[in-house]
Amino acid sequence: MTFKKIFIIVLVLIFGFLAYGIASGSLEETVFSNMPYNYTSHVWIPSNYQNGSSLGGFYTIYGKGENFNFTIKLPGAETKESPLDYTKDGLNGTGHLNSINITYDTLTSLLSGHLKDAMFNTQFNGIFNMSCAAWTGNGSFSNKGQNLTGNFKIDGPMTNWNGTFNVKEDGNRIKLQMNYVWYPHKSPQKAKNVQEIIYM
Repeated sequence: MTFKKIFIIVLVLIFGFLAYGIASGSLEETVFSNMPYNYTSHVWIPSNYQNGSSLGGFYTIYGKGENFNFTIKLPGAETKESPLDYTKDGLNGTGHLNSINITYDTLTSLLSGHLKDAMFNTQFNGIFNMSCAAWTGNGSFSNKGQNLTGNFKIDGPMTNWNGTFNVKEDGNRIKLQMNYVWYPHKSPQKAKNVQEIIYM
């Protein structure tokens, strides 16, 4: 499984969690901290290569208040991907919202039925950890208002990844700008800088 696919999955999870929490209308801190939830939806990861195959499956987010867990299952992917990258156990992780602040623009977006706008208008920050097959990763995310940024680190069996991301609205789409380096274990001098833009 390529890094881009893994990273898209993580962002889908984080966005799905925030969208679910905002749509529930229960984000007042005293209520939200005691609110259990369980949300499942589909995930689709397009191929990175021409004539390549895409991956599809589902993700589940469950938890209570600021603490959440997530899992992603891509049935059949274990037969196409290296067992170092993906197994039938899927991707599993935990996350924590350190803070969340509903703004006036959050409420007006919700009343207008614009869930994506509501997410970007809500101020929040948090952290996440994840693991799948032979790799582990962690990161943090923050939105101070219309500018969702974060950082991530992935330790794989043969390579490491380290970088930042910036997520913004782009018309009807979400634009994800990633800037990262990857390098073989114990060989940081071979690091390669990569800049990618993904539309979601």
